Amino acid sequence: MICHNRGVNARPRPAVAGLLAALVLAGCGGTQSSESPAGSSSEAANTPSAPVPAQIVALTNDGDVVVIDRETRDSRVIASFPPRDDPQVEAGSFRAVDVVALPDGRFLLATCCEPAAGHMYALSKDGHRLKDQDLFAEDAGHDADKRVASGELVGLVIRALPDLASATATLSLPPDLNGFAPEDISWSPEANRILFTIGGKLAVVDASAGSLVDATYVEAPSGAHWSGAAYTQDGAVAVEQGGELLHPSGSSRLMRVDLETGDSAQLVSTKGRITDLAVDPSGSYLLWVEGGRLRWLAGAESGTLDGTFVAAGWLTAPA
Repeated sequence: MICHNRGVNARPRPAVAGLLAALVLAGCGGTQSSESPAGSSSEAANTPSAPVPAQIVALTNDGDVVVIDRETRDSRVIASFPPRDDPQVEAGSFRAVDVVALPDGRFLLATCCEPAAGHMYALSKDGHRLKDQDLFAEDAGHDADKRVASGELVGLVIRALPDLASATATLSLPPDLNGFAPEDISWSPEANRILFTIGGKLAVVDASAGSLVDATYVEAPSGAHWSGAAYTQDGAVAVEQGGELLHPSGSSRLMRVDLETGDSAQLVSTKGRITDLAVDPSGSYLLWVEGGRLRWLAGAESGTLDGTFVAAGWLTAPA
């Protein structure tokens, strides 16, 4: 169901050129199956618009930031941020919750909840913290090579790479969403629209909009909320999670969502809780964490990598 639509123009959905080539991490616990997502019969005949990224960056439950090389099957820990409790602060704790690989090789590591929720650490290519480049944001997402959008309590803030310190635009929150911050941020392959979740809703906005009042908001089905988002070449894919926003329950469903009508259909069968969803900048290859495992989707095939992961993303920076 559409909550409200305030000025985002409908965009014709191009023929799917992505979600194709199978990824197999042989020797690293990877498997390949012939599982076919809904509506994929036409996808299998298309050619991906970009090569499959050679590397994945993942965050483990222990706070390790791991880079996995798909081609050589090597993996290495580049940084570690172990979770910890603060006995001097009631319910005080620290943990790393998400990782984003920027196009220039840097990483953004989202943390929660002490000393402050919404503190993103900036890391160099080799995992060293760049304290002067930290962001006070809940989440971030980037286009192919030029811009980063961060979700903050003021709204959606757009910054130009490589300078993370300066904002070029701020799309402020509508009054009914004060207290929330955009999360699960994903740019369209054309880099003209931004998909995100906020307060359990799925939303999309033109990158040139004046504020998030101009966004289209899509409500989740009754008894569920949206908890992940990825903008593919065939439109929006989102995670439908049962339960309330602060009290999720049951397994997750990976859904293709029509942003104009609010209709959704399951993309591929899932069984566990999905804690993160990502897509490469070309919109061709999906990657998500389900029940601690990495899973990826490429056309009619899917693959998995066992582990205790909580978040992951494609690493597309030049070697």
